[in-house]
Amino acid sequence: MENKKKKTKIVIIVLVVAIILLAGGITISYLTSAKYVAKKAVKLMSENAVELANSGKTETGLEENFNTTSTIKVNLQSDYFQALQALSPDYQILSNILRNLSGVETQVTTIQDQKNKKMLVNFDSKLAGEELASVKYLVDNATEYYFINGTTENYINNGNNGYFEALSSATTTQENTEYIIKKIGTSAANNIKDEYLSESYEDGNKKVTITLTEDNMVEFFNNIIDELKEDSRANKIMTGYDKDFGKEKITKDDLHNIGTVTMNIYIDKFFGTVKKYEMTTSDNSGITYYEEENKTLELRMNNELIAKLDITTTDDKIDAKITDGNGASIGSLSISKTSTNYDVIANITTSTLTANFGYNSQITNLKKGNSYDSSTTVSLDVSANNVSLINGTIEVTSTTTSDTTINEDVSNSVLASTMTTSPTELIFQKVMEVMNRLAV
Repeated sequence: MENKKKKTKIVIIVLVVAIILLAGGITISYLTSAKYVAKKAVKLMSENAVELANSGKTETGLEENFNTTSTIKVNLQSDYFQALQALSPDYQILSNILRNLSGVETQVTTIQDQKNKKMLVNFDSKLAGEELASVKYLVDNATEYYFINGTTENYINNGNNGYFEALSSATTTQENTEYIIKKIGTSAANNIKDEYLSESYEDGNKKVTITLTEDNMVEFFNNIIDELKEDSRANKIMTGYDKDFGKEKITKDDLHNIGTVTMNIYIDKFFGTVKKYEMTTSDNSGITYYEEENKTLELRMNNELIAKLDITTTDDKIDAKITDGNGASIGSLSISKTSTNYDVIANITTSTLTANFGYNSQITNLKKGNSYDSSTTVSLDVSANNVSLINGTIEVTSTTTSDTTINEDVSNSVLASTMTTSPTELIFQKVMEVMNRLAV
């Protein structure tokens, strides 16, 4: 009798352990299922996108109500295009554009008054002291207006604008941006269909593959857009930026023959941890990212490794050593940031190409809620076979204050519906006019 009771206890213990193991197995199986892995990967991408969107931001107290005046200066040269301009009119046009851009003075003033729901963007550009373009964009009383000097005599009333509808005292532009990114991430994860997914095993890892043909992409993107339209807050935000968002649809023509895109996610088959991500196109070009303690990024073209980045990160800096397909050092990348400064420095040197890139953005003289100065500089120096393809700088210096006064007279505005040419077409015509002047 005693032995029977012992056996019964042993059976019960074994049964309980078996159930626990079975439950654990089911959980592990689910956590490494193709559907779960795919959704998790997409959501992680959206979280990283939010983090990237917020990186380098400084709290100034002037995020929603501000007056920013920016001066843009371009100084670019190209020995290559200058040498070739005698051979072809096309090269001469490019050389002229670069030369003339260095003589252009551009000032952009942006004023946003969230309290009174007004916004003004004033763009003025001059070449050798003569007006090149002067364009205004105004939002007032939930209506948008355009003014193009030399093309229109008065403001053009282009109808309703919902930009400020999504902004309130409790909702900022940054919060709206985060909301849209997260909403897209959630929608993308939920719209990954089983037919897009497949599983296999490679090098001891489970491989989950998401395959999207052009038809799949049209379906996938339109499902996401439809969910944004159905979400009241997302719809308000998107319609504020594009009044025709409600009509938005993706077609195959929009994909420009991109072909089939494949994303592979490699996970440890025992522990379910992600080992690497891989995205490829129809011509076997793409990116592989290794999720190790020291991150690695590989770039491939036509199935050939062309560059590898070995990445190390700290709280305020990212460094990467760049090697070619043979493992030889060809350059480096450094990204650093503080509360008021953001720096990117990159260089590539091969037997035929030298490229140096710099980006610096900083805020100075910050008086929170009142004013600050800011500057952004982009430097570029690219040469091939010791001939300069392009080199120079683009500089933007700005002053931001809390003065949100907007005094624009729209009493004589003309309804866009009464005009033979739309505001969008008028702006395009102005752009072409500017390009033609720069090309001489």
